[in-house]
Amino acid sequence: MPTGASQPFYLQDQPSPRFDLKLDDSYFLVKLHDAQAFFQANFLGKADLVTFSSSVTSSFQPNSSTQSLHQISTIQRNTPCRLGLSTNLTEWLPAGSSDSLRINIKYTVLQGKPIQKFVDHIKQADLVAKLSLRPDWAVAVKVTDIVGRLLSYLAQEGSQQNLFTLVMDFNVADLKTGYYLVYGSHSDEDWPSPQFLQIDADKRLRDKSSGSLLSRLSYAVIQVLGIKRLRQEEFRDEPWWLLLQTVKEHILDSVLTTELERRQKIGEWLFVLKRVKELALKRHEFLLSEIQEIIAAAQIEVETKLQPGSTAEAAGLGDELPDDLQDILGVETEGELQELVRDYQDALEISQQLLEQYKLLGD
Repeated sequence: MPTGASQPFYLQDQPSPRFDLKLDDSYFLVKLHDAQAFFQANFLGKADLVTFSSSVTSSFQPNSSTQSLHQISTIQRNTPCRLGLSTNLTEWLPAGSSDSLRINIKYTVLQGKPIQKFVDHIKQADLVAKLSLRPDWAVAVKVTDIVGRLLSYLAQEGSQQNLFTLVMDFNVADLKTGYYLVYGSHSDEDWPSPQFLQIDADKRLRDKSSGSLLSRLSYAVIQVLGIKRLRQEEFRDEPWWLLLQTVKEHILDSVLTTELERRQKIGEWLFVLKRVKELALKRHEFLLSEIQEIIAAAQIEVETKLQPGSTAEAAGLGDELPDDLQDILGVETEGELQELVRDYQDALEISQQLLEQYKLLGD
């Protein structure tokens, strides 16, 4: 009978995911779906509390990790402590074929009554819930610092021992939407074979061989969700997006009386598009394909405004775009440009429907 922790694995028996990731052309989010801790009666003698925390390290933010404190619970020996968790561990990230992700989940047992009053205040203020949110990287850095200080304080006030650490390493190229599991025990226990484990219709982890829950193991279940494209709200604070929208609105609101003014605006717009793409490519949190689609949608609005007065001179669907525009947009003809924008709008609608199904619109 083993002890320690298993390798993370994808649960084969689970409800079919609503969306399949496409490398370099979709986004994913990792959510902590469920977690449980189990301690035998004789474990650590007078253990009082268990903290459940996590840290996430990724190639998207290689120089920092984000740490969350998810729960502080009173230990009930020989009784599984389901933590009732469902919180985001990451924001929406591009499914880049060369990216990686490490999720480190830690159960720490604390001993010493002096910290009990402090912990009661934490619970009353709902501080733990506030330290388990993943709204964005900037806030996550601040949360990480607070969590680190709080865990250090708890360790000083009462003796502690790490029960065990559950580590989940992922290459994004191999990542699938759906549920992953890592489980283990600090003492000799019977571990069910992965083939007998399932996420049932009620989204609970079960052992099919016995029809029961995993009552004598500690575990963590994460869920990987996927969407095709982000909402426009995700870009509103981006310098490149602000530049694009500002200049676009300026051109749309302008009154052009001569051909010279029209050509000047075309030159101004092309210069801005080059700068927008340069700025956007520095942001690895977004897909290149979506950046090009956003620029393409703006291009169609602006070119409609800047078309010559004579409809005979207007570009046809088969006409080639200028070389500079081809480089920026990744398409060659006017027809391909319009098709790109139509596909983008369809992808946004599908993504919106998925977000509503995931119930993440407020996260």
